[in-house]
Amino acid sequence: MEFKRTARRTPRPDMMPMIDVVFFLLVFFMLFSTLRAAPMGLDVELPSAASGTPQQASPFEISVNREGAFYVADRMVTGTELRSQLQSAMASNPDVFVIIKADRQVRYEHVVSAIDHVRQVGGSRLGLAVEQRDS
Repeated sequence: MEFKRTARRTPRPDMMPMIDVVFFLLVFFMLFSTLRAAPMGLDVELPSAASGTPQQASPFEISVNREGAFYVADRMVTGTELRSQLQSAMASNPDVFVIIKADRQVRYEHVVSAIDHVRQVGGSRLGLAVEQRDS
């Protein structure tokens, strides 16, 4: 019997799965780099004050835009929705600190209305957001 000896070939890795992984990584980074470049949020131009002090992130923030609409977590809410969300936040933490971020062009009555909504549900810790100005 005659046996033929076959030449040993070194195993070569399959490149197709690696190309797929690299392609998915490329798509992932392309998508998330464009999302990060355009920040989302409410465009509120805060008034400036020399006496402003930096605060830690507040657990409950109310934004008031130029038209007087209320926003909580970048979602527009009515006065009753604002009170119910604040009540649920106060149920988990009765000592919640509420910050009102009002645009510098907003009418004063809208800021007072936001303060009223906070006071109606029993909120006692309240602050107004400002940009710190150099003296």
